[in-house]
Amino acid sequence: MDTHDDLPKGEGKLLADRHIALYRDDSGALHALSSVCTHRGCDVHWNADDKAWACPCHGSIFAADGKVLHGPAAKPLPPADVPSEG
Repeated sequence: MDTHDDLPKGEGKLLADRHIALYRDDSGALHALSSVCTHRGCDVHWNADDKAWACPCHGSIFAADGKVLHGPAAKPLPPADVPSEG
């Protein structure tokens, strides 16, 4: 089972089994988004170099907070509940 207590500041992590994208901001707060791209439903992946979520299917790129940086997706990744560990 995936955990997120070890996620460093400024990094992202995919919980693929739950379709959740986690990001820990520079202040240490944990944010959760749906990992399902709003264009065609593929799971996004964290790009550590760009600190962004990238969709491998059609090239959409989302900011760490889910906002669209590059289409074809037109809608941001929606928020999700931060999953509890255990």
